[in-house]
Amino acid sequence: MIEYTPEDYEFALRILHHREDLTEEEVSRWMDEPEHLELLREMAFVRMSQYEENREEIILGKRRLNRALHGTRRLWVMGSVAASILIILGGLFQIGMIGGRLRGSTEVAAITPGSNKAQLILSDGAIVDLHAAVRQLPLSVTGIIRNDSLEGLKYSGNVGMKEEYNVLQTPVGGFYHLELSDGTRVWLNACSELRYPVSFVRKERRVMLKGEAYFQVSRDSLRPFYVQTSRQNIRVLGTSFNVRSYPADQEYTTLESGCVSVHCLGQDCLLRPGEQLRLSDTSVVIVPVRSENYIGWKNQSWVYDNCMLKEVFKDLERWYNVQIELEDESIGLRHFTGNFRRYDNINTVLEMIGLVAHVKYKVEGREIVFSWK
Repeated sequence: MIEYTPEDYEFALRILHHREDLTEEEVSRWMDEPEHLELLREMAFVRMSQYEENREEIILGKRRLNRALHGTRRLWVMGSVAASILIILGGLFQIGMIGGRLRGSTEVAAITPGSNKAQLILSDGAIVDLHAAVRQLPLSVTGIIRNDSLEGLKYSGNVGMKEEYNVLQTPVGGFYHLELSDGTRVWLNACSELRYPVSFVRKERRVMLKGEAYFQVSRDSLRPFYVQTSRQNIRVLGTSFNVRSYPADQEYTTLESGCVSVHCLGQDCLLRPGEQLRLSDTSVVIVPVRSENYIGWKNQSWVYDNCMLKEVFKDLERWYNVQIELEDESIGLRHFTGNFRRYDNINTVLEMIGLVAHVKYKVEGREIVFSWK
């Protein structure tokens, strides 16, 4: 269990109840620590009245802990007092979370996170809906493709020399994993499409992507691997990287390990681990990044580091199948730092955004409207 200091609780409560008194720099600096993000998540449903009712106990615990720091039995006392503070606040978290869910249940009961689901379009045009209940594929592909609700699709490495293509499509709120015939693994995010050969029979391995995917490419020095988007042609040998290529959005290629060469806008760019290529209609820029911030979705987390809210909202729309409206467009330009578990209740996500970004929201059906506090 993470051990928080009284100062951690104090600052988290300032974010919860007096966010307007803090600067963007102060909040961002505090939230750079992962344990601080976790604390804020736990406290997202704590209401001011619940804290006020227990203020004296919490302050007393803090004073006891401060005194303990200077005592001869420092370590033993610190552990016991910190535990007592956690017990006090732990009860508040449970009360607040239950209350928050009851209050919001009628509004957001129909809004659920995405899940493992996709459509597989076979080379003969047949369409197979893939979800947790589907285990059997058509007889025509038995022995060539195996489907598992947890592991996704897996293609056999020995399927002949005929070039045939399959297409895997994920809907809004969809996610799926597949292993290609060469052993390359692909995680496909929501609202995405991957077109690929059933078997790689040429001197190069090439797939076509729309949307977002994370690749772990199987090394083959004789047959380079290419990922083609509407504006990028990415060449790799054996590496791990993320490609984001949604229509009308800026394109990103983020390298986690290995090396890739990207051809775009008439030029060739070489990426090294920890670098990201950002492509707009008129320019291409390479910047250093924390690659884990851009591949968290593959590991069931959303990770945002000083990201504009409008980008966060796009992810939420695709994953929770909601429509987000802004009463003031400048809300979308507010920078946000935080993370969510990918299968969090949307109430938790909205509460966190509201607290950190100092905005309020209203849920009407599947529409969420944000406004300034």
